[in-house]
Amino acid sequence: MGKKNILLISLATIILAGTVSVPALAQGNEIAVLVGHIKATDRSIDSLAPIKTAFDGSLAYQFNYANRILDGGLAAVYWEMAITGAPGADVRGASLLLPNKYSSLFFTPGLKLKLIPGAGISPYAVGGVGLARFKQSDTLIDGSPNTGDRANTTWAFDFGGGVDLNILPIFAIRGEVRDFVTGTPKFSQGFIENKQHNIFVAGGIVFKW
Repeated sequence: MGKKNILLISLATIILAGTVSVPALAQGNEIAVLVGHIKATDRSIDSLAPIKTAFDGSLAYQFNYANRILDGGLAAVYWEMAITGAPGADVRGASLLLPNKYSSLFFTPGLKLKLIPGAGISPYAVGGVGLARFKQSDTLIDGSPNTGDRANTTWAFDFGGGVDLNILPIFAIRGEVRDFVTGTPKFSQGFIENKQHNIFVAGGIVFKW
């Protein structure tokens, strides 16, 4: 093979490599919409004889924006803004003073470490700190009106991970698991523990640009 042909092949290889890598490197922003299930850990109410309280799982959703702040090729770091909500989880317990349901909203800005972001499958880990908002239903377990202070805001942090299946340079399918560790909802009767775990399992779509 002549030097001219070798030069042409090398030039074509460089151009092709640049064409393949630019789309992956250019995708510095992500918007994800996830739908799944969230479940708070069961706990006990603080009383003379602790009353076990159980929380049913609830439909949950998440809206997530992420921006890449560091790209190391095999790994990239993003800052993210995640808003996760659950419209209503049933409450079960022997106390008639408990609300029938309660809703949750989590706002947890944080960081995401994604491995091999330009590959077909990209695993990632996330963590953040923010706030949680809980709101009780307007009725109690026995059906009577809930006349107390029905909403409270408390601290929150989350950690977890997931995987992106990169279908197109601008589109991916995502699966994710997170644990939102928060203060407790402010019910008419307090809990023995001062924190609760809220396990979120979801899947959805990601748009990148």
